[in-house]
Amino acid sequence: MRSLLDLLDETDSALPLLRTWIDDPAGNGGVLLPPDQRMRIETLTGLQVTTRSMLGAIAYETGGVAVADGFLRLLGGGLVRSLPQTAALTGAPLDGSYPDVIVVADDVLGGLFALNGGRFGAGRPGEVFHLAADDIAWAPLGVGYADFVEWCLTGDLKQLYEPFAHLDEYEARPRPAFDEAYAFYPFLWSREAREGRPSVSVVSAAESLRLRLDFCGFTVG
Repeated sequence: MRSLLDLLDETDSALPLLRTWIDDPAGNGGVLLPPDQRMRIETLTGLQVTTRSMLGAIAYETGGVAVADGFLRLLGGGLVRSLPQTAALTGAPLDGSYPDVIVVADDVLGGLFALNGGRFGAGRPGEVFHLAADDIAWAPLGVGYADFVEWCLTGDLKQLYEPFAHLDEYEARPRPAFDEAYAFYPFLWSREAREGRPSVSVVSAAESLRLRLDFCGFTVG
């Protein structure tokens, strides 16, 4: 297992590229949350990737990235929420071995994004899978983590989120906090929700994740 010093790349970190995407005037905007010193070390050493990679840079240099006023949240090494905390909820702790799945991002509607390390079967390793808030099966996005982050910060989010444009919560400001998410009942993937207006509350992001996995697991559509 590589040490922290082995994983830090001071000369070729992916952080400047991340900042370039965040600062793109035509992009979606992003805010780098401050990392927690203990958690950033735990996260990077648990992942065993270097800061030259986009995943390593976000894990170590940030406490997460809030995209589009906090609509999308990329997880990092923060105190309130972190990649290790999320990994523990999925049953794939970051302990230095190669995890079979890593939930790397979510949105305020309850959608999830995860890296495939084998949990998704035929999907290629390192590919990002998406569990939309109105679906019960994961779908491959056909991109790796760095391309996914670039899309989050500079791409057309409406391509993925157009089905939710009718919801007041899609545009509502302020967004739920970085460690919160909307909870809809009936669930957005149900016929009842499609035929009527579901009730909405704000819950912890951890509770939202547990609820989604209880109902959906890691089934691929």
